[in-house]
Amino acid sequence: MKSIPLFLIGAMIGWGCQPKPEQPKPSAFRLTETISKGKELAVAKSEIVQTELLLNGKISLDEDKVSRVFPLAGGFVRELYVELGDYVKKGQVLAIIRSPEIAGFTREGVEAEAQLRVAEKNAQVAEDLFKTGNISEVELINARKELESARGEVERTRAVLDMYSAGKEAVYPIKSPVSGVIVQKNIALNMELRTEDISPVFVVGNLDEVWVMANVYESDIPNVKEGYEAEITTTSYANHVYKGKIDKVFNIIDAETKVLRARVTLPNPNFELKPEMFAQVRIHYNEPFRKMAIPSSAVIFDKSRYFVMVYKSDQDIETREVRIFKQHDNITYLDSGLQEGEQVMTRFQLLVYDALND
Repeated sequence: MKSIPLFLIGAMIGWGCQPKPEQPKPSAFRLTETISKGKELAVAKSEIVQTELLLNGKISLDEDKVSRVFPLAGGFVRELYVELGDYVKKGQVLAIIRSPEIAGFTREGVEAEAQLRVAEKNAQVAEDLFKTGNISEVELINARKELESARGEVERTRAVLDMYSAGKEAVYPIKSPVSGVIVQKNIALNMELRTEDISPVFVVGNLDEVWVMANVYESDIPNVKEGYEAEITTTSYANHVYKGKIDKVFNIIDAETKVLRARVTLPNPNFELKPEMFAQVRIHYNEPFRKMAIPSSAVIFDKSRYFVMVYKSDQDIETREVRIFKQHDNITYLDSGLQEGEQVMTRFQLLVYDALND
């Protein structure tokens, strides 16, 4: 039997003693194919913090589009054609007033017409007499002056009656000066009206646009500025959000209520919003600093703490505790816990959280 060289024996022993290559260890966690395909991610970003302020207020008439109607002359209400809340058009007759004052103007008109007829006859006679030399030129001139004076008086009385739109029955109509809604009515059938009364008989408001007058407390004044966007809801239309902007901040604090007023002008094409309705006003504004922002759907609340699932790969997902600064709409702003650019799960994160933290 042939002997094997020692160096070959050593080589064989060395080869036989080499460690076997390590087999890859099975991963402790991996997303299923369904969850992997259906997952949704969001990137943490540093953003300016948006804040919401809730104010109470009420719907008010646009005072720039309100007309107050007063009687032109004293009298009694003979006819009444409208009620509170009725829509009226410009020039529409609202009521008919029988007026002793108008009766006086009517009598003056009748007398003026009679005086004019007399003056016309006298002037014609004077013209004829002057041609035959029976009167002087001065008398003719006087007759002509009387005629002009009579014509002037007739024109004056007619102008007065036209101003009141009065007829022979000593009545005149009260007409609406604008199109709009009767928002105030201080008149009744057979009621006596006096021109010295300071209250209007009708108030007609154009409700195509309305004001929302919001109450701003002293602590909130720095956060309410003209141009800020506002969302308005009412009790009557709780599911309808009306959007507008603050167009006026009244820089006077009410001595009794201790609030300042801010105004939002809203379009109101269907007249849904009515004066004196209660309104809630949400003001959105930006804070002067930035925070890390993620969708609120990414946040998990468990055991009085907040967590997110930080995604690196299907096999590398970390449960990370975060500290919340505040939440606004669907955005959560963080004090700590995430770096800009890190990804968090916004779908299936609860399933993954339960799987990793059982």
